[in-house]
Amino acid sequence: MDEQHPQFSSLYAGTTNPRRHRMRWLLTTLMLCALLVATVALAASLVQSVFFPRSQKSDAATFPTEAAETVVSDASGDSVDHEGDQDAAAADAEKPADTEEPAEPEEPKPAEPVRARLLMIGDLLMHDGVIYSGQREDGSFNYDHLFAHIADDVRAADVAVLNQETILGGTAFPYTGYPQFNSPQELGDAEVAAGFDVILKATNHTLDMGYDGVRVELEYWKNNHPEVAVIGMADPDGDGVCPAGTRNTAGPYIFEKDGLRIAMLNYTNIWNLNIDVAHDGQVVADMSEEALYADIAAAHEQADLVVVFPHWGAEYETAPSEGERYWASILQDAGADVVIGGHPHVIQPVEVWGEGDDQMLIFWSVGNYVSNMWEAFKVVGGMATVDFVKDDDGARVEAYEFMPVICQRMPNSPELTAYKLPDYTDELAATSTIRETDSASGFSKQWYVDFCAEVLGDAFDRDTLSVHGELS
Repeated sequence: MDEQHPQFSSLYAGTTNPRRHRMRWLLTTLMLCALLVATVALAASLVQSVFFPRSQKSDAATFPTEAAETVVSDASGDSVDHEGDQDAAAADAEKPADTEEPAEPEEPKPAEPVRARLLMIGDLLMHDGVIYSGQREDGSFNYDHLFAHIADDVRAADVAVLNQETILGGTAFPYTGYPQFNSPQELGDAEVAAGFDVILKATNHTLDMGYDGVRVELEYWKNNHPEVAVIGMADPDGDGVCPAGTRNTAGPYIFEKDGLRIAMLNYTNIWNLNIDVAHDGQVVADMSEEALYADIAAAHEQADLVVVFPHWGAEYETAPSEGERYWASILQDAGADVVIGGHPHVIQPVEVWGEGDDQMLIFWSVGNYVSNMWEAFKVVGGMATVDFVKDDDGARVEAYEFMPVICQRMPNSPELTAYKLPDYTDELAATSTIRETDSASGFSKQWYVDFCAEVLGDAFDRDTLSVHGELS
């Protein structure tokens, strides 16, 4: 029997199976939904392309932009291409900045100059009359009186030097004066109390008591005043206590102040005995060309300036000998900056050799500081002072002075001492025992002034009673 199904549309005409009709209807519905979704997606894409165009990503972070582009970042951090805005950007670049111009960096301030003063006095020649000037009523010895009138100058110096001509063997040997000296060790105590820092020991009298005398004196300094530098003499047993020429590993003595370093070397080319330099030259610094060139070169590697103290020259000659001038030429060629000589027992002039950085200051002889010599010109010594400076231009000698000192000859008395020439008086001259021994017994302070002017030449300043100057 044919049944009619009016609920089905003509779309399904020709199909008589109801189930199949339902499947077809379902498929058709799904296709229509898919078509609708595609249509909506296409419409959304068109809207996005029209109203929300997609930005191009800038490569400025990795590669440089073309010259015609200016790439900046907007507030969100995205790159925005302002192509064609170069003129506006250039104009903006020319506008003054809102902030102040940064201050120019200050140039570094130059370092504060470092200055140091070196002071040296001449030979302490311990004749019997000088030895016993220090003996007190109880039999003890004290030599503070020898330095009483220069102690302020000594202590004001940064480094103070003296030439200890004689061995300080103390009671290990009898006290003796000329010709083979042995002196009380209390003299060393007074030297330290006065403010001396460096003791020169390369002299023609260093071996007066033999190697034993050297051992005894070095032991005294080591045990009693280890802070004092004793140079020019070394331990005979090879301990290298003190610098002595090229053969001693201790090297030069170096004084240092705030980075300013001054090397000091001491030699003798005067010997009282027949010596074997191969052996004795290791104990007392022998002045040879080899030693001077090698030691001064080594000293310059460790210090800014080099001072050499040679024991040289002819006794009682008030002008430098040919030998002194020869050795001075070696010292200059080797690179010494300052030379302060001793041994002649009288004063000699002061000279400056060379120019500019090659200048060398020479005190040819500072003479005796104290002695018991009996001629007036032999009791005139000198106190040399040298002012060094180190600044941004380097280290150099800045100024110098040579102040004559007069030994008040009063043997065996604590009144035996020394005065700077400006402090000496006619009253002191009148009481000095030099008047009893010198044929020119009518001398006075003026006699000493005239003598110094004659020896020291035009450089002697009669107002300051000294030689002084500055180095350029």
